[in-house]
Amino acid sequence: MLTLTGFGLGCLVSLLLVFWRDFRHLLVGKVFILIIIASAAYLIDPLVPSHWRWITSDLQTAMPALFWVLCQLVFAARPRLVSVWGAMALYSFLTPTLSRPFIEAGLWPEWGVFLGWKLGQWFEYVVVLHSLVYVVRHWRNDLVEARRKARLVLLLVLGSAVGIATVSLNFGIYQEVTRSIVVGMATLMILFCAVSSRDGLLELAPPGKSAGEMPVPDQEVRHPMESPRQTARQTDSDDAEKLANLMASGFYKQEKLTLKQLAKAIGIPEYRVRRLINQTLGYRNFNDYINQLRIAEASSRLVNTPDEPVLNISLDVGYRTLSSFNRAFRDIMHTTPTAYRQVMRSARGCAAAPHYYRFLSSKRPSVPGV
Repeated sequence: MLTLTGFGLGCLVSLLLVFWRDFRHLLVGKVFILIIIASAAYLIDPLVPSHWRWITSDLQTAMPALFWVLCQLVFAARPRLVSVWGAMALYSFLTPTLSRPFIEAGLWPEWGVFLGWKLGQWFEYVVVLHSLVYVVRHWRNDLVEARRKARLVLLLVLGSAVGIATVSLNFGIYQEVTRSIVVGMATLMILFCAVSSRDGLLELAPPGKSAGEMPVPDQEVRHPMESPRQTARQTDSDDAEKLANLMASGFYKQEKLTLKQLAKAIGIPEYRVRRLINQTLGYRNFNDYINQLRIAEASSRLVNTPDEPVLNISLDVGYRTLSSFNRAFRDIMHTTPTAYRQVMRSARGCAAAPHYYRFLSSKRPSVPGV
């Protein structure tokens, strides 16, 4: 057991050094470092003296919440840390930590134990499951191919390890050797992924060309006198023109539009559409790109057709429900559609509000690619 524990601890230290060197300046890197520390606490917990074990217990309790935060930072175009899921993640860690001394001393009644301990355990399962579902659902929306693959491998390995650790701790169905095997194998795979895919892994670069993006060689037949760079530039220009023409026709208004459908409609491979939207237009997430197009038209219609119902506008630009439209509009414009229409209408007719009018006008998104 000590040999396996030493192996796992050695892998964790190596992974910590890699992330500290390469990713500590990123918020997502700092969260991952906290996960490494929590994993070390999970690994050495049986070896810690009983009067100090509360420290390792509290640290390992934070793993599900930290994993949920990591998934949001890595995959969400606009992370929603302040949400119902975020509240569950915080509850799953904070409440058991604060309640532990009272529960262990037998000072709380049965309902207090449920609220302070059992409910937090159930929330752990919920946030881990939500994180894994979020990874599987949204990984294809990442427009940077190398980073997309690296993230999926990393988070599924890490998510599986966190899920196994959470279930085994809460139900007491583990043996001590299980800790070392789970931590050691997961850490070793993540360490390999971090070293071999350094440029693409967890790189949250500003919109534009990413260091992790490696263009896939074009399979089209080149003219003998054309250089690869000239051919690639001409191909990108042609692709951009096709995309602009298609979007100008209102193709983005289709419900449940996917990258695969867009590529089929343009008639070019999916990887080239992904590269075009990412490197030329500066988007890292496909849904974010489509939402910008839709909200650009919606904001214009809210002002230019003041009597048109908001519901009609939301359906026309491609949203299935008013709630999804309101959520996307608020994410981009930082206000609701109704409030935006009212303020813009009053600002246009009132000289007393020029500053706020200019502010909202600056927030109105343009229509990329059109």
